[in-house]
Amino acid sequence: MSFHSRGTEPPEDRELMDVRLGAEIFQTNCRFCHGLPGKEQPPVAKGMTPTPPRLDRSLLEKEPRELHYIIQHGIKFAGMPAWPVPTRGDEIWPVVAYLRQALKEDRDSFHAERSESDLSALAKLPLLQACVDCHGVDGGSRAGKQVPHLTGQGEAYLRQSLIAFRSSERTSGVMMPVCHDLTDQEIEALSKHYHEMNSADVRSRVDEAIPDQAAIDRGRELAMRGDRGRKIPSCQKCHGPDLENRRDDYPSLSGQSKWYLQRQLELFEKRARGGTQTARLMHPIADELSERDRSDLAAFYASLPTSDKRSEK
Repeated sequence: MSFHSRGTEPPEDRELMDVRLGAEIFQTNCRFCHGLPGKEQPPVAKGMTPTPPRLDRSLLEKEPRELHYIIQHGIKFAGMPAWPVPTRGDEIWPVVAYLRQALKEDRDSFHAERSESDLSALAKLPLLQACVDCHGVDGGSRAGKQVPHLTGQGEAYLRQSLIAFRSSERTSGVMMPVCHDLTDQEIEALSKHYHEMNSADVRSRVDEAIPDQAAIDRGRELAMRGDRGRKIPSCQKCHGPDLENRRDDYPSLSGQSKWYLQRQLELFEKRARGGTQTARLMHPIADELSERDRSDLAAFYASLPTSDKRSEK
């Protein structure tokens, strides 16, 4: 394993190894066979041949890159599947961080306590159970900058995105398992809920270094005017920040984390993101964007307040 994982190193940005996000991903993808770290497997998993190994402290002897390799590629003839989306290795690092910290501290879980407002919302819409620990009841990211906020997004965009995750047309080893069993009616209910949420101070929950003003200014120029010579259209006509004429099935970008926005543009350029029916419109645009363009655009939109569609009405 040490040989095969050579060249795979944890991200320099340690915020991309968010333990809380890793705990939520583990609950969705891994606990059915392995149980919680340091605990016995679920009874049914014990009957598997071969039996999934216990996740005990012996795993701490493996390097983070080795754990990443195992999760990404699986283990042949052992029942250990590969990560659902081979191109999304970035989604695995939070799981690695969670495993290592849970084993070191012998903790069952890293779930934050639910507030009274959380419990009240869950009582009204139990479906939120699958969403609240990462996206919050109000759509604000609770699990780091890798998780987008949903507040201010159009109901049509949210609905189409959940359908795309369910069908694997949009690639994510995190969201696909969550959406796999959602019915159309459940998707409608979740989309309506997050669309109607207030955007109060969502941006403040994403702890990122503020980009330099020059980058924001370059991003603003490109977003508002485009670049006719490179056939790059204006971003604001589809994505805001002016939402007056924006279609409901296009995402608002204002206030998302810089890392998240830049990553989406990279995935579009690599044809590795997928998405709704309109996602393919981004491919020729992403092809023309340089690395600095992507960074500047992300810096500009991350600097803006979160859009509240209700205030635009």
